[in-house]
Amino acid sequence: MQQGHPSVIQDTMQDPAVPLWTETEREEIVMQPPAPKPQPKPMPKIRVDQAIAYLKAGQLSAYRGALRTLSEGKEQYTSSARDFRSALRSGRGVLCNTGRVTWAFLTQPVWIVAKNKEPKRYSRGTLFVLDTVRFGGTFATLFALLFLTLNYQSFWAIVGSQIRPIQAAQNTSALVTSVDEALREKVMRSPSLAVSGKVAGDLLSYLPDVGPPENRVIIPKLNLNIPLVTPSYQNLLSENWTGVEEDIQSALQHGVVHYPGTARPGQAGNFFVTGHSSYYPWAAGKYKNVFARLNDLKIGDEYWVYYGGDKHRYIVRKKEEVKPSNVRVLDQPLGKRIATLMTCTPVGTTLRRLIVTAEEIDPITGMPLQVGQKGLHGRKRLNVEQLPI
Repeated sequence: MQQGHPSVIQDTMQDPAVPLWTETEREEIVMQPPAPKPQPKPMPKIRVDQAIAYLKAGQLSAYRGALRTLSEGKEQYTSSARDFRSALRSGRGVLCNTGRVTWAFLTQPVWIVAKNKEPKRYSRGTLFVLDTVRFGGTFATLFALLFLTLNYQSFWAIVGSQIRPIQAAQNTSALVTSVDEALREKVMRSPSLAVSGKVAGDLLSYLPDVGPPENRVIIPKLNLNIPLVTPSYQNLLSENWTGVEEDIQSALQHGVVHYPGTARPGQAGNFFVTGHSSYYPWAAGKYKNVFARLNDLKIGDEYWVYYGGDKHRYIVRKKEEVKPSNVRVLDQPLGKRIATLMTCTPVGTTLRRLIVTAEEIDPITGMPLQVGQKGLHGRKRLNVEQLPI
């Protein structure tokens, strides 16, 4: 084709492009205005009587639906009631039959033959009751003996205070003066001190009031004068709670425990002390029943705490029992100076905790002490010139 018709191919390639439309047609297309948007058809007007008719028809339909629902529910409940009565009648027959069989079995006579005794006639029901009472009584007796054996020290401390009230009062009186007597004997045994004095006839009358050399809790009503042990704070600071519990249990072998992290005597907060009411007899330590009689403390009773050589006096204000999981008893109020004694209750169990809350008062005047206030310890001003040489 390239050899036969070269001019045709050349003319075709050299023809200019033919426009799709003319300039006049383009202007007509551009200038043509857009078609108008169709207007929405107006809503048909509904007359008032038609609206009322529609409402009445809807109410009638709803009323019929409600009646239909109630009717179906009534039929279902009626059917369920019929089934229940039928089951009850059949069950009553089975129950009566079972009762007759059981009664016949329990009243069946049984002859008991014992050596060198006449045979006795019992019913199976009587033998069942006797065996139950015999087994239950034996179990209860063994449990009571075991419980009393494991906690005999605590129960003896409780019973002993009741059967020997005069001796308990004498022990309390001796406990009150035990600190002064111990100091008096120590001073009198000193060979280098003069024996002249004002009232007591020795140097003791010139000395200021001092406490015991170690921290102690003294409860006169319970005849208790026990060491106050403060465990290490290392596990508490490192939040090793298992270690804290181990420290407390170890410290309980040597007295009652000042709970780590609580306030000290004389500070604002809650001075918290815990001790055993009972413990295993074979466990180490001699303070396994130190708080066995803690429940004997009443509101208004007092106890003392010697801490760092200072005497702190407390008056019981509240008693309560709480669950072991109740940790609010460890709360530290910022505007009060209180103390708490805690032990397990009832004695021999760990079911609950007995909480005795007290308020710190002035050792001399008995007035409640405010935060930051120092009590009057009754110390006299010591004139050095009056001391015997």
